[in-house]
Amino acid sequence: MSKFSMFGNFFNTSDVDTFAILVVRELVKGLPPQHLDTQSKQAEKARTRIDDKVRSHAQQLVDNHRLNIYQKAKLGGRLQDGLLAAGYPESFSKSFAYDVVRLVALTSTQTHPK
Repeated sequence: MSKFSMFGNFFNTSDVDTFAILVVRELVKGLPPQHLDTQSKQAEKARTRIDDKVRSHAQQLVDNHRLNIYQKAKLGGRLQDGLLAAGYPESFSKSFAYDVVRLVALTSTQTHPK
């Protein structure tokens, strides 16, 4: 018997961790840190593609899982840490992580109304 069995899946963050890794990889691949401030048509298209992919992945995540507060907090931390490790500025990492967690929470509310 697991020491957390009485909490069910409350502390299970494997899907959140996988989602965070996927999002960071998509961002690094589509808009590397050194091109973050680039104001070209190509960079704008990359931002749009990344936004679409993140929204799609967020929808897939919430379709399969109803995240609790701990999992949402863990998601934000994993995203921020991953972006910082990839070389993105701290202000961008915090803002991006917050926006993705907010997106997941809003998508979850629409997918799983109370």
